[in-house]
Amino acid sequence: MKKQFIDLYAIDRAAIVTILTLSLVTILLILGGWFCWGDRCLIETGPKVREFSWRDRIVNAKDTAFVLKFDRPMSRESVENNLKITIPDQLDLKDPLPGKISWAGRRMAYTLDFPAPYGNSYRVELQRATEKFQGSDRPGKRLQPFTAEFKTPDRVFAYIGLEGKERGRLILYNFTQQEKIPLTPANLVITEFEPYPDGKSILFGAADRQVTKDGLLEQQLYRVTTGLYGDGAEIAGQIDLVLANEEYQILEFDLSADGNMLVVQRVNREDPQDAGLWVIRDNNSPVALNNPPGGVFLIAPDNQTIASTQGEGVALLSPQPDAEPLGFFAQFGMVLDFTPDGASAVMVDFNRNNPDLLYTRSLYLVNNQGREEKIFDTKGSILNCQFDAQGDRLYCLLTNLIEDVDYVEQPYIAVIDLDSKKVVPLTTLPQYQDTHLSLSPDTVGLIFDQTIVDPELTEENILRTDSGEAIATGTIWLLIPPASLEEMETAPQLEELPFIGFNPKWLP
Repeated sequence: MKKQFIDLYAIDRAAIVTILTLSLVTILLILGGWFCWGDRCLIETGPKVREFSWRDRIVNAKDTAFVLKFDRPMSRESVENNLKITIPDQLDLKDPLPGKISWAGRRMAYTLDFPAPYGNSYRVELQRATEKFQGSDRPGKRLQPFTAEFKTPDRVFAYIGLEGKERGRLILYNFTQQEKIPLTPANLVITEFEPYPDGKSILFGAADRQVTKDGLLEQQLYRVTTGLYGDGAEIAGQIDLVLANEEYQILEFDLSADGNMLVVQRVNREDPQDAGLWVIRDNNSPVALNNPPGGVFLIAPDNQTIASTQGEGVALLSPQPDAEPLGFFAQFGMVLDFTPDGASAVMVDFNRNNPDLLYTRSLYLVNNQGREEKIFDTKGSILNCQFDAQGDRLYCLLTNLIEDVDYVEQPYIAVIDLDSKKVVPLTTLPQYQDTHLSLSPDTVGLIFDQTIVDPELTEENILRTDSGEAIATGTIWLLIPPASLEEMETAPQLEELPFIGFNPKWLP
């Protein structure tokens, strides 16, 4: 009887050991290559992708590279030869995202040549790549097949409506979904707006239609949700007041690139000498910078510098109260835009102190070390310029002076290659009425407006151009610029969009 008990105990113990061993083997098979050191693995399974930085993400123009992290050393050549990026519903489109590959150990980075075009889903696939251990000549095991997807934001822009019930309201149009949404109520008349960098909301200035017809001086600042890219909790059209105007009239405003700082130009209603720039951070109360009075201003992409016209020059200001100016460019009268990295800006020299260039204007590229590089001279006007996502091209609104007519300027839109300084006209406009340009974040589309003014217009005269003329109506155009330098001489695609409005702006 005692021997039978011992045999049963031994059988139970053997069964438990067997179960534990099988469980351990199963876990190791699941974990695969995680138990590898040098050129040997405890369980010999194929290598796999441990991490993909863009998996199931919405990536925008600021996302320039993705990373693949492998669980063991790989044959780099086999990875590079077998990596495949496609658009699932456009499989006939070859190499939709060209780029460059770099390695750091088991991490591979793929840096795009240009931003991923918006409105698409992308698939990344990797098969038939093999492992490769240093100093080992044995054939490497094949990678476990890898597939992942990511998306880019929808193609969306906003504009101020000019027709019927849309007049004066902020309108959102989603090209990808073919959907138009009025974001603001009829009682608010929009004067200006700036999208937040995440595209989830828009900052705008507006005046109450029933209170005043002097919109600019009576505007308040608001924030409205777009209903895009959220978790579904926010719907489009939810409005919050950001800054009221009881004590100060709000003249101009700008939003920082990170969306965390708002700079406002204000003047005290009771004391016009109390005027200047105020900074609002994280929804706190405005803080006065106490800087000398200035004109047009622009926040640099570093969120630490404000370029402001002062007198006949451009001052670089700190967003900290009572700080000394960071620099002053006496030569220039306008700053138009900064490169995406903030390292350079384009500025306009009116050549007031250059007898050889009287009655001309010059466009310069100025870097953060103070180095100035002339791009071109013109007898016409330089009205607006915007950098593309790479910072190597400018899209500008310019004019040509027609010599045989008394001071008539013909406006046109041009692209400028900064390496060659080549200026290529894209389209000519019939007349200039404070035309607004907006280049899409992925540099695929340029939208602009053409307004028609009416001096006799008295109703709704709160809607005015920057020069103060009453806007009667306006059209919005889409221009598809050339994709490469070689194609710059070809005629661009130009299409009038079916919207009556002005001041269109792409969302980030």
